[in-house]
Amino acid sequence: MPLLYLCNIKSNEIYNLKNKTIMKALVLSVVFALTAVVNAVSGNSIKDFAYNSEKQENGVETQTVYKVKEGKYLERHLQYNYTRDEKGRVSAKEILKWNQDNSRFENQYCLNFSYTDNEVSVEYVAWNSKAGDYTNVKAKAVYQTNENGMNYMAYNRNEKGNL
Repeated sequence: MPLLYLCNIKSNEIYNLKNKTIMKALVLSVVFALTAVVNAVSGNSIKDFAYNSEKQENGVETQTVYKVKEGKYLERHLQYNYTRDEKGRVSAKEILKWNQDNSRFENQYCLNFSYTDNEVSVEYVAWNSKAGDYTNVKAKAVYQTNENGMNYMAYNRNEKGNL
C-alpha cells in the first residue's frame, strides 16, 4: 500500500500543495526582483551608509549609522539603542539623531514593543525635551494573529491627545 494512502492524503491534494508552494516562491521572487529594481532606479544604495553595533554591559545593544561621504569618510547620522525582554525580543528601540552643532546624539523618538500570545503592539513615542523623557505618544500599531491570518490596526493621536 502506498504511503499516500496510509497518511490519508490524496494525490491531488499533494499536487495542489506543490502548486501553492511554487506559486508562493514565484511571488516572493517577483517581490525581491521588483525591490531590487526600485532600489537601483531610485538611487538607494546600501553603500551610502555604514553600521557599527556594540553590546553594552547593561544589555542594551547600540547600533550607530554613519553616512559614507565621497566613498571613504564616515559622518555620524543616527544611533539606535535596542532593549530586549527576558525572551530576547526587542522591547524598545530608541532613535537618536546626530546634531552637528553640539557634536552629540539627541533623542528623537522611541518605539515600545509589547507582546501577548497572539498580539504585538508598537507604540511610537516622541521625545519631550521639557520633561526630558519619552512622554508624547504619537501613534500605536497593533498586529494580531488569528485563524484567518493577521490583522493590523493603526491609531494616531488627535489634537486633544487621544488615540
